[in-house]
Amino acid sequence: MKKILLIDDSDTYTWCLQKYLQHRGYPVKTACTLKEARAAIQEEMPLVVCCDLDLPDGSGMDFLAEVRAADKELPFILASCHDKDDYEQEAKRRGATLCMDKMKGLLLQDKLVEYAYRQLSGEKAPTFHKLLFVHAEDTSAEVLRAAMLQKGFDLILIPSIDGAKERIIEDEEIELILCELELPDGTAMDLFHMLRRVEGMFQMKNSPVRLLPFFILTENNDLATEYEYRHEGVNDYITAPVNIPELIRRVLFFVE
Repeated sequence: MKKILLIDDSDTYTWCLQKYLQHRGYPVKTACTLKEARAAIQEEMPLVVCCDLDLPDGSGMDFLAEVRAADKELPFILASCHDKDDYEQEAKRRGATLCMDKMKGLLLQDKLVEYAYRQLSGEKAPTFHKLLFVHAEDTSAEVLRAAMLQKGFDLILIPSIDGAKERIIEDEEIELILCELELPDGTAMDLFHMLRRVEGMFQMKNSPVRLLPFFILTENNDLATEYEYRHEGVNDYITAPVNIPELIRRVLFFVE
């Protein structure tokens, strides 16, 4: 399998990204300099490139031009601590797929997984859906994520209400929230009402929290409880064990 190429002069930074990506099943090649990066692509064209803007022996912008001379379609992400306004326009002109803030590590991790998945599966952006899964139990969440990823749905796993709120604000590509009923710092309804309150405070026009479709996932199949939550505005109520085709059908009703 082709590798994701990470180019950054910080060993700690690339190590953290590498461990995350390998845990997701993607092989990774790292480089600390442009010289090492050039050697890597001469050996084999990568699956995706993620490159820092400033490197000891040159600029990621120049390396982007070199890669584009060899491959016009290879996903190339420039990740930097610089303000994107200072370089994004030029980077896009040279063919960058995406420019990202290095400090938004969770977003960058998910983007690398997303583009790697698309490269391997042939999925294009319009058919790839990003969902936020707020969960309490890591193992079952990973199993559901793996099953959904094979169908073109990327579940962003968040284990808390506070983390979910922060992620919804900063990630504009999330299309729907899937939330387990019981969470370490509250319940799905706590998150649901918090999001709706914030939305109401900003009267929906300029709110930093969007009114996303909200699904509850639970082992409780009591019809009275489901009716209560739906009456309060929850869009759907999924009972375990999750039927993947049925879940996809219900999700697509809201996101397409």
